[in-house]
Amino acid sequence: MSLKLMRRRVTMKWLSNISLVWVVFLAGCFKTQTEGNDTTNNFITVVSVEAIQGQGTTTTGDDLFSDICDNSSETVCVAFNDSALITLRGAPKDQGSPLSTVNSVVFERYRVSYIRSDGRNVPGVDVPYSFDGATNFSVLADGTTSGRTLMVVRQQAKLETPLRNLRSDAGAPGNLILSVIAQIELFGRDGAGRAIKVTAFLNITFADFS
Repeated sequence: MSLKLMRRRVTMKWLSNISLVWVVFLAGCFKTQTEGNDTTNNFITVVSVEAIQGQGTTTTGDDLFSDICDNSSETVCVAFNDSALITLRGAPKDQGSPLSTVNSVVFERYRVSYIRSDGRNVPGVDVPYSFDGATNFSVLADGTTSGRTLMVVRQQAKLETPLRNLRSDAGAPGNLILSVIAQIELFGRDGAGRAIKVTAFLNITFADFS
């Protein structure tokens, strides 16, 4: 075998090894993104948000008046959680394609965080702590609506700062009010396992109303 041919084979083998290394390297750099709404075949829209106060009274509209201290018994201050009924509607992006189980979205969990319009948003100081919760409900992509009641204010939040500072039995003058916007993020997956997130909002006014 000639020296020139041997050098050519060695060079081709070296280039082949280098190409393989680059393929492995690039495969590790690129990753399929499934955490955005653009990866699914569905539109999920928020139809309505109905506030449910601690005693179970439903109020239409996007406003919740949360009583941080229910002292109707006149002997003890009781903290109730508050909820919201969120109604969603699903529809396929491709209106001409037939519907299947792939188009259904199952929501598995949600997260509630609080925002103040003045920008003071330190959890546990300016606003209540954010929290995550589990849920299990489906939204079909046939244009029908599906609703679910989710907790938006936990009982323990009313026993922690800043909400407990609004209680009259804690030394507050009884006319302190804290207004926030609750951001409710719902996380789910369609029938193909692709992730989708929907965000709803609710106005909340905290005070020791009673």
